[in-house]
Amino acid sequence: MKRVRWLSGLFLAGMLCVMLGTIGAQVAQAQRPIHILDLQCLVTKGTLAVGGRNSGGLADLYKGPTDISIGRQLYTSIMTVRQASWTCKLPGGRASLRLEYGVDDRDEISPPKIEVYVDGNQVASQVGKPGRINTMLADISNGKSLALEISCSTAKNCDRRPYHFFKFQIEPGASSPGSR
Repeated sequence: MKRVRWLSGLFLAGMLCVMLGTIGAQVAQAQRPIHILDLQCLVTKGTLAVGGRNSGGLADLYKGPTDISIGRQLYTSIMTVRQASWTCKLPGGRASLRLEYGVDDRDEISPPKIEVYVDGNQVASQVGKPGRINTMLADISNGKSLALEISCSTAKNCDRRPYHFFKFQIEPGASSPGSR
């Protein structure tokens, strides 16, 4: 009798471990960032050059990763963008948009102005600063569509060279700091 109880307890513990492992793996997989080019998008203007992935019709040009210098440090750009506007379907749920971008030290161009819209409402706007990697986080939770507009912040030296992006992704299950 004790042996049967012990075996049934062991069996239940094993089943519990398998169930928790399966749920944990699903949660971990659901938290992976989604690259912007993995979403269904419509480009309305601009040129994108994408390093290391199929552009899915988003880019006018495809090329490999680019090494650039920003603030006298070497970085590898995953995507370059000139002035551009596009709208994408969002997967839904809690999420944040994370952008990390900069301008090559050799380029004397206007810093980018980036505007983010969720379901037609502006949720974030930022003008990049030269000589450093800029980070932009925007809460896009529960949105159905995401629109992005990247333009020159000034008319001086506008659209001569592309802006370089190091991260351009949706982070599911997260929201921007300070939001609930």
